[in-house]
Amino acid sequence: MRKIALFTICLFMGLQMAEAQDHVTNIRAKQEDKTVTIKYDLKVRSEVKLLISLDDGLHYTDTMKVTGNVNKVVPAGKNKIIRWQAFKDLGYGDYPEIRFKFITKEESANGSSKVPKGRNRLSGFRPGDYRGSMKFFATIDGSYNSSGIPMVGFTVGMYDRLGWYVTLMTGLDFDYMGYQVVDHCKKDGYIGEILPFYNPERVSKISAVSGMAGGIMQLSEGLYAKAGVGYGMRSVAWQLWEGDYVTNDGFSAHGVDVGAGLLLDMNRFVMTLDGVTTNFHVFEARLGLGFRFTK
Repeated sequence: MRKIALFTICLFMGLQMAEAQDHVTNIRAKQEDKTVTIKYDLKVRSEVKLLISLDDGLHYTDTMKVTGNVNKVVPAGKNKIIRWQAFKDLGYGDYPEIRFKFITKEESANGSSKVPKGRNRLSGFRPGDYRGSMKFFATIDGSYNSSGIPMVGFTVGMYDRLGWYVTLMTGLDFDYMGYQVVDHCKKDGYIGEILPFYNPERVSKISAVSGMAGGIMQLSEGLYAKAGVGYGMRSVAWQLWEGDYVTNDGFSAHGVDVGAGLLLDMNRFVMTLDGVTTNFHVFEARLGLGFRFTK
């Protein structure tokens, strides 16, 4: 076993080499900007596979972006090179528990492969075991919509190249609940062709809630697209001179929320920008600020 600590301004890694099979020796690793270069010597012509773990060897995966003398039959010799696009796979963060595991299949003279004995044989690997790269985040969100109702809430989710999120929002006033609504008016206050007498103090009752779930997809390093769907309600009621209320349909909407936006990951600081509409009638802009809590 040996451990190599690698550091850049954007990316920190501790690469710990798992014990390789007898065919692979003299393993070295070096970080070059956002790429990790791995060199090794190969005693006999073999099919070479590299597995990577982010959780100190608990789970391994072969889904990382590696190129060079790997995932194919490699002739015997020294200074074989593998290049791992580590930053594209992991993004910003600290990764002190990374391990490598080499698996080889020796190729015989007739072209067939022989799997050496030992605990590192290829059949022992299960691709579904990999769990380590998903990043958990949470943000506090604020919004303002065309109904004039400010809203606050939160978003939680996880992402790697793909991910998910859930957002819950609420208005700052629940006075609309429990009041009798006798009619509906237009945005300018007219009920049909009649403009009724409203409370001269312009008393209004408002309520707003929204719940949404959606997906996340990576666009580039630190930049992700978001899209989701859910349910939303924005209600605005104006008080009449007599004391009853009428719902203003011009500012109110109930039904399907559809949203899309961006997530920006800046070395664990997360910012989200979203546009949301309820039934394509009420439109809302949202801003979220928070943190990524996993590496």
